[in-house]
Amino acid sequence: MRTRTLVALLLLLPAICTARTPHFDATQRIGVLAVGDTSYGESPILGWLSLDFAVQWQELPTDVGDVMSDKQARKIVRIYTPRTLQKLLDTYDVLIFLEPRMWFSGREIHMFKTGVDKGISSLLTLWPDPEGYLSFVDSELAPVYPQNFAPNFEQPQNVPYKAKINTNTPPVLTPFIPVGIEKFTGYKARAIHLKEGSRIWAWAIKGGMISKSDPYIISWQWGEKKSETWVIGVDVDEQWFNEKGGNQYGGDTILNMLYYSVGKPLPENIEIVHNLRSAFYQYNVQKRLVLSVMDFVDHFGANTAKLGEKIEKTDQGKKIAEEAFMKGDYDRSYQQIKSMVGELATLNQEAIKIKQRALMWVYITEWFAVTGTSLVAGFILFSLMVKRRLYRQVRTTRTSF
Repeated sequence: MRTRTLVALLLLLPAICTARTPHFDATQRIGVLAVGDTSYGESPILGWLSLDFAVQWQELPTDVGDVMSDKQARKIVRIYTPRTLQKLLDTYDVLIFLEPRMWFSGREIHMFKTGVDKGISSLLTLWPDPEGYLSFVDSELAPVYPQNFAPNFEQPQNVPYKAKINTNTPPVLTPFIPVGIEKFTGYKARAIHLKEGSRIWAWAIKGGMISKSDPYIISWQWGEKKSETWVIGVDVDEQWFNEKGGNQYGGDTILNMLYYSVGKPLPENIEIVHNLRSAFYQYNVQKRLVLSVMDFVDHFGANTAKLGEKIEKTDQGKKIAEEAFMKGDYDRSYQQIKSMVGELATLNQEAIKIKQRALMWVYITEWFAVTGTSLVAGFILFSLMVKRRLYRQVRTTRTSF
């Protein structure tokens, strides 16, 4: 019994370890630099990161051809790539590489590698096609990952698979088992070749006549700072990670991996945290609706001052929910933000009533204008065409000589 307890404590120890990077130590927020297939419209990653107040992010879009040109993407990369190692360490805790093409100089790649050496964690998703593969695996950065990269790109098999979670691991992925993570279906899992010392968090159980089990999510700790570096067998924009495969918890899965990487305590109840993040999103949607209606009625001179004061109060209530979230008091945070979402729904109805009143006076004014114009026009028409008061009778005129 004592042995089992000791093993359990050892498994949980990494989940409650202290932060490894100065940025998280100083701010209690996880700084994420997302590189590769990242932008809205290409990937859900930025939306997921934006749902969590413990995360701050910057993207370097090096593989987003469907949403912007390479010229536009290169400009963003050029502006926001950290100039110095100290800037990287002061700003970021995790480097996320999503099917990246490496548009970086040797100096910049060396900076990323040194950042991982000094405690920055990293997560890599593998490629579905050769583009970008060799530029990454031939770089100085490749050795920090627990993957033995093949010398040439390996095409993924287009077969369905389901994930099997390793239950002998800290509670990063295991909390998702009750919500069905092992039932979600994906396709085209890439080949993962483990290095010695790697930890398997999940296997891909591939279909067919004979089921085959391959590593799917792996990690290890790199260097003296024990930076956690991860490899996932698919990108986050593919079916297993999203609702097409039945998975509503793709973002929560990645966020749990980030929490663990920096030593932030992991949430015990993943459903509450999932609903909490959704509630914060609903709050932002409701607020935008109210503000859009207010902006509309302001053009008609409606008085929206009281409504603005009420929105400020709900924002204060939201800040209380954010503070509780940051402290890990997810139950209190959820109850608070749910209440604020309800308040905004009420304010939205008030805004609609103000809009209706404002438009009513517009309609009345227009009615009077149209009616008055019609009456004047009718009077003139009646006078000219019916009464003919304004006409003089036509007479024949002669000129006498």
